[in-house]
Amino acid sequence: MPREKRITRAGLIYHVINRGNNRQPVFLEDDDFRKYLGILYRFKKQYQFKLFAYCLMTNHVHLLIQVGEKKTISQIMQSITVAHTRHYHFKYQSSGHVWQGRFNSPIVSDDEYLLNVMKYIEQNPLRARMVKNIGEYLWSSYRLNALAVQCKMIDRQDNKVYQKLGETDDIRREQYIRLMKRGIAEQDLEDIRFSVKTGSYISEKFKVKIEQMMAKKRGRGRPRKVIYS
Repeated sequence: MPREKRITRAGLIYHVINRGNNRQPVFLEDDDFRKYLGILYRFKKQYQFKLFAYCLMTNHVHLLIQVGEKKTISQIMQSITVAHTRHYHFKYQSSGHVWQGRFNSPIVSDDEYLLNVMKYIEQNPLRARMVKNIGEYLWSSYRLNALAVQCKMIDRQDNKVYQKLGETDDIRREQYIRLMKRGIAEQDLEDIRFSVKTGSYISEKFKVKIEQMMAKKRGRGRPRKVIYS
């Protein structure tokens, strides 16, 4: 099934998956993970996008990003990828492609499905049997979403679905811990994998919502092209 074109609009939430070229490792030691997170945070501040979840695996990354007005998801990922590639080549005295040519970025609806995607992202190390407890993995956002009292890296306060977990931050974090202790239902797992593979929407209702949103943006007068990247 052909991949759908990437729609760009401020406020949309994307599940970004970027893999090493030919699925080769891109993080060879702990300092490589730290460097990537530093680059991610630098562009997060510069481009003013929101980050709701992440997981850095040995040969790929998962990022849950809500874009702002400054940059599209393609521009954000291009900046992050170029900066990391430069660092990688400098450190390892290498050349050529570090990351695959095109990253995946299905749009995520801001409802219960978003929590499933957060669970999918942060439970990656468990499914890969890299750790026995989700809190043991150092390179995901789980401990920031579940345990941190304050955090600059993850924008919990702007995550509307996360905020609905409770009336206070303590309650929200407790509910999140309970949520993350449960595995993903098989159907939800299949839905997320299908979305990642095809770039398509999970529900027809959400697809209609996006189409209405884009039509409203065009407004009156001569129709403008929807921006793709």
